[in-house]
Amino acid sequence: MSYLAKFRASKANRMLQKVARILQFISAVVSLGFFSQRLKSILTRSHDYSKSDGAVEGILAAASLYSLIATLMQFALRHGAPKVLRWLLVLMDILFIGAFIAVAVLTRPNGGPSGENKGGCAKQRGINGLVPQSVRDHFHCRLPLGTFVLAIISTLLHAFTAIFHEIREKVVAHRDHENQVHNEGPGAHGHFTKEQKKHMTKEEKKVAKRNGQL
Repeated sequence: MSYLAKFRASKANRMLQKVARILQFISAVVSLGFFSQRLKSILTRSHDYSKSDGAVEGILAAASLYSLIATLMQFALRHGAPKVLRWLLVLMDILFIGAFIAVAVLTRPNGGPSGENKGGCAKQRGINGLVPQSVRDHFHCRLPLGTFVLAIISTLLHAFTAIFHEIREKVVAHRDHENQVHNEGPGAHGHFTKEQKKHMTKEEKKVAKRNGQL
């Protein structure tokens, strides 16, 4: 078993997966709160609502819902979910890696169509080339910067859960191993003891010797 496979099956990884899911949910909800407050100011004062704003808000809302469901599943399914469901979670994490990269691009400070310097917060000509602070406060211009930073953090968190998520059928594999040991009987995975040899027939001894167990 490789080091990566051992880590995936370890208790430490299972604990880290739970922590990562909680952080994903918190990051997505806080980011959505920041951006929704920014959109509220836009709609109230300038109605300068763009398609990129809608895309960012939609992604953050979907990420909040998915993170909540994934977190609940992480704590509820203590003995492992069906393999298809675990693969689905990995696929969703990969999709949200791309989604949060898109959010980071759209809300980036310099040039992002939904960034802190767009709409009513756009830079204007003047002595210092900046929007007056009073205007920036009214439009909550700094909030998209928080969304940008949290999008990067969420990208890393989803990458972690996708890479280190346990896919192997632990419960089924364990049961199969027990059944195999039970069906094959004593000495199936090693040498027979002296006590076992005393009760063996000649035919059983021949088979055991042929298998290298005597």
